[in-house]
Amino acid sequence: MQYQFCATNALTKWLITDLCRLPAAPGQQVGVNSITSTGEQMCWQLHIIENSYGSWHKTIIATEANSRFTLFIPVDLLMTPDQLCKRLQMEWQWVLAETLRLSHIMSRSDIAMLLSNLCEIKFEPQWVKNTDLRVNGHVSDAGLWVSQTLADKRLAELSPELALELAIYLNTQPKRVNKGKNKIIPAEKLLSYCNALIEASQATMKAEKSKQQLQSRAC
Repeated sequence: MQYQFCATNALTKWLITDLCRLPAAPGQQVGVNSITSTGEQMCWQLHIIENSYGSWHKTIIATEANSRFTLFIPVDLLMTPDQLCKRLQMEWQWVLAETLRLSHIMSRSDIAMLLSNLCEIKFEPQWVKNTDLRVNGHVSDAGLWVSQTLADKRLAELSPELALELAIYLNTQPKRVNKGKNKIIPAEKLLSYCNALIEASQATMKAEKSKQQLQSRAC
């Protein structure tokens, strides 16, 4: 299983790193590939905004490709891709768990089981420079929410509590995806995707265990 972290030009510059672009199909504009989370990889579109012009205080916005589930990471110190990867892996699971708990979508015991099962799935990170314009529309909207929230409260940066509060609000609101007629709830959509990953992972582990038992008996 793989994480595919797609960084915008702004985030790539902030990370002070040189990332490869996703390969583009013939006739397709380079750097704006569509991304989709699958059973083999979970895709995130990542961007960074300045909280105010010239400020050290910035906000990283991460949006999962299929569900448009969004989280916010306030930063004022530089990070490496590896450091950001570790932060993202902890952050998205924590924000999902808190969203499910505070929105009464799942019980505490079921959330604990969900997190335990997710921890058993090994993710390998892959960083690329890419901006999916469909997902980026939701990222831009989230950025406006950050700017407006900070302006209304006269703050220089999001506190962890405020970042979580804003994420929970946005992830429990219906969203229209890809100009479709039906709307989705990001938290519910991501939960469904996670359950599918867990089910596939457990089925694979069960099959491997059965294979090992058969080989052991044959010996």
